[in-house]
Amino acid sequence: MSKRILVISPHADDEILGCGGYLAAQRDEGSEIHIAYATIGIKGDPEREAGRVQEAAEVCKRLHASHQILIENCDGELDMVPTRFFVTQYDAIFDSFRPDELFINYPSWHQDHKRVYDSAMAALRFRQGFMPRFIALYEYPFILNQNINISGGLWYHDISTSLDEKIDIFKIYKSQIKQSPSPLNPEGIRQLAMVRGTECGVKYAELFYLQKMIR
Repeated sequence: MSKRILVISPHADDEILGCGGYLAAQRDEGSEIHIAYATIGIKGDPEREAGRVQEAAEVCKRLHASHQILIENCDGELDMVPTRFFVTQYDAIFDSFRPDELFINYPSWHQDHKRVYDSAMAALRFRQGFMPRFIALYEYPFILNQNINISGGLWYHDISTSLDEKIDIFKIYKSQIKQSPSPLNPEGIRQLAMVRGTECGVKYAELFYLQKMIR
């Protein structure tokens, strides 16, 4: 069944690393996808920024997704942007896009991820206006060497038939591919998907931390 899916992503690549398999499957089912990137690019490097903006545009085209960038050239510095800025931005996106499903990044130890996670969760306070009926957190590949406790139930999505597509889409982010032992490469993506698949009894899976579901 088609639906409206909003993904909040700190950087251009987090959305694919965390839920690219699910998004590819939902694209094929006709769902409307919107990705809100907190930032793309770093200060003083306009050429690199332009390249990353182009990569994100190509990824969104592949997913048939719309997208927006909330603030430019702040990669690694989102902890210095007032939380109020992001909360206001997310409030507006919730009311305008009105997602059926909302995916937010797991906080991790990265300062940008923490700021985006905290801001998105603050925007989900009991408020006037639209509230999503389904909210889940998606993983960051470095999660296996972290010890951050997240409340909520575990929800696995079988990506045995969409893992290759997820990896192909991630390869569009050429600037973000790292060499092993970093997990930010096709083999790292496959290994994490295998671990999550083993946990739930399928070949490959993505793990989400369910925060709210109204049925």
